[in-house]
Amino acid sequence: MSPEAPGAPTLGEILPRAAEAFGVRYKLETYSLGPTHKEGGLKARGFEQILAITLADIDYLEGAIYTGAVVVPISEVRDNVPWGIKCAVIVPVRGLREKTGRVVDVTTVWQFDKPDAPPRLVSAYIDG
Repeated sequence: MSPEAPGAPTLGEILPRAAEAFGVRYKLETYSLGPTHKEGGLKARGFEQILAITLADIDYLEGAIYTGAVVVPISEVRDNVPWGIKCAVIVPVRGLREKTGRVVDVTTVWQFDKPDAPPRLVSAYIDG
């Protein structure tokens, strides 16, 4: 699947089949909010330090990501040969507890494995 294929995700549009997106909880649990993950641990520390979001807050972050996926336009589309297409959707997320006054952009990366497949979350992180 290439970015030029019919039905492929388009920059500036809403993620195709966003209401059917999947993999968010799994990716957050095992990677983005996993403090002991080799690569995800840095992302987990970022969520905790910047937004006061930890693995205990997975329901909150999962909901924010799903909500953003259905309303926020795609900010990047790139080919990910041979696995499909990746899209970035930048979702504003409000912090918790002492960070409730803070809203930060969380980059969510979605993969389309084949034409007409729903998007699967492959990463979520705070830039910077």
